[in-house]
Amino acid sequence: MKQPARKMLTYIRARLGRRASFQALGPNEARILYDAAAGGAGAVVALVFSRLYLGRLDPRSTFAVLALPFLLLVFNTAYGVYSRLRRSSSRIKSLALLASAVSSIAVALAFGAAPAVAVLWLLLSYPAIALARLLLGLPYGSHRRLISVAVNHRGPVLVIGGAGYIGSHTVDLLLKSGRHVRVLDRLMYGREPLAAFADNKNLDVIDGDATDIAKLAEAMRGASGVVHLAGLVGDPACAVDPEFTRHSNVIATRMAKEVARSLGVHRFVFASSCSVYGVSDREVSESSELNPVSLYAQTKIDSEMELLSSVPDDFFVTVLRFSTVFGHSRRPRFDLVCNLFTAQAMTNGLITVIGPGQWRPFIHVRDLARAIVMVLDAPTVLVQSQIYNVGDRRLNMTILQLAEAVQRIAGRYREVQISVRDNPEDRRNYAVSFEKIRSHLNFQAETLMDAGIQEIVEEFLSGRCKDYRDPAYSNLAITRQALHDFHNPAEMVRLYAPLQNTLKQPTT
Repeated sequence: MKQPARKMLTYIRARLGRRASFQALGPNEARILYDAAAGGAGAVVALVFSRLYLGRLDPRSTFAVLALPFLLLVFNTAYGVYSRLRRSSSRIKSLALLASAVSSIAVALAFGAAPAVAVLWLLLSYPAIALARLLLGLPYGSHRRLISVAVNHRGPVLVIGGAGYIGSHTVDLLLKSGRHVRVLDRLMYGREPLAAFADNKNLDVIDGDATDIAKLAEAMRGASGVVHLAGLVGDPACAVDPEFTRHSNVIATRMAKEVARSLGVHRFVFASSCSVYGVSDREVSESSELNPVSLYAQTKIDSEMELLSSVPDDFFVTVLRFSTVFGHSRRPRFDLVCNLFTAQAMTNGLITVIGPGQWRPFIHVRDLARAIVMVLDAPTVLVQSQIYNVGDRRLNMTILQLAEAVQRIAGRYREVQISVRDNPEDRRNYAVSFEKIRSHLNFQAETLMDAGIQEIVEEFLSGRCKDYRDPAYSNLAITRQALHDFHNPAEMVRLYAPLQNTLKQPTT
């Protein structure tokens, strides 16, 4: 199924799953309903005025005037009022709405509408729809004092998964920027990744699961923003148990979104993946068709759609599609291809390359943390409901090119060979454009591949890294250990009972 059709079906399911009430309307639904009501009211008033003061209109003219609200919605859609111009200035929106109204009148006149009645409709309808955009644009556009009142900037930033490979770097940068940071993490790898910040008074650590509604609500209370990094990462780990994968990735994201909205948290940054592009023979951008070839990629797409559907205008969601990460972290990983190649080179002197011609985008773990902080620092009108590929074009390379870079750097310390074989089961192949994040946020990688490889090499030379095959360094091994808890009935009751009780409470 093509991506536009999939998105439409997802939207229809989401819409059917919400109540038919004004409170349940999404922002675009509310805009369309308001424009239809304003245009319809203008048409009715214009026809009544014509009947009272100008005489009866012929049926053709009456039909043409009644068609004006529908034509207005059609031209609004065509001119991007409900899409690309949603976050434009009030002046741009007003001009687009005027163009829509004039175009609607032109079509109506061509079908026989009385000119005086059509002009009256314009005078009645256009001020109503334009003024609404002007008033709605005040808090989040030109008046920055009002937005500072409306959005909580003072509370802590919650990092879900803050003790992980990327999370520990993100916590470090946030603390260095002077923010108060709160971490929600199951601490499956222990507290060691956060040990360096143990005495920092601006850090709070909550030991808990992201799908534990009680822990989630405790962690989000009073927060100014959420960085959602938790979940299963990588194709092998996600393939172990599909039910557990969807629980950890999609359900956790849905719960985090709903709790954040319920508690008035306005900023939400979500960690997605460039693996959503799957297979492509051309460089892909944020607007390219998605082509997931793994359960991991599909759960990221599902989570993105969950977050970006029916987003209120005061809930600022930003999706970051991470490139393949590499580099040393306080919570080391050697199930990442660059880190694995370096570990193989330093330990065995032999790099095993599977699928040498496959293209991947890469990014250092510190640069991912930088991108997250840059989004939190950016004006909300710039990042609201945006998707950014996070990486650097200089780090697009094939798996074999990566292995050759590792061989060149590790070869300074010992002899390193490369063994190559194809991998027909892994069809992933994509190079990614990062122009959007570069132009919007001025983001570029600070740590390129050679420097990232060198720092891992130095970890092995110092003796701090020993057996890279230890389960502690692999998401796959830890996932298998976590499955026992997931399928434990007592654990499921503990996680879901509070949520079920909440859902059963009668609404008022």
